[in-house]
Amino acid sequence: MEIFLNFWILPILFILHDFEEMICMPLWKRRHRQILDKMEKPFFGQVTNGQAFSVGVLEEMLILIVASIICSLSHNYTLYLAFLIAYTFHFVMHYKMCLSVKRYVPGVVSATIQLPFMIWLITSYWTLSQTSILELIMYLAPVFFIVFINLLMMHKIMPVIQEKLLAYAK
Repeated sequence: MEIFLNFWILPILFILHDFEEMICMPLWKRRHRQILDKMEKPFFGQVTNGQAFSVGVLEEMLILIVASIICSLSHNYTLYLAFLIAYTFHFVMHYKMCLSVKRYVPGVVSATIQLPFMIWLITSYWTLSQTSILELIMYLAPVFFIVFINLLMMHKIMPVIQEKLLAYAK
């Protein structure tokens, strides 16, 4: 199992999860337009174009790659653990979306498949880090802040990217 306990498993799991979202999101949004039109904040933001959504996924992937490089070079298991927890926490949003519309939402299948493995990874990295809960919270706070702010920014930027991609296609 040591092969999984390196600093590169998170970007790999992220892209596997986001493949489901990238492939299914545009079709799902088209199919469920009536439900989404009634929402104040539609799932996956205003983006309907798969390429624009993929740009957002790429940007998030780059953050995880940078985090993996930093953690790998510094052997910082606690920082990596914080990113593992933040990634796993975002699964809750997929479940919440599913429950609110009472149907499949892109990302929930891969989240469900990955959840037991993520719990194992979190437990393993917590053991490796030998960190206290207080120290972990000190790492989690900035990681959650970075992830949250980045998500907000990407949801504002992706519609602009979508417009530019569509204009380029004309």
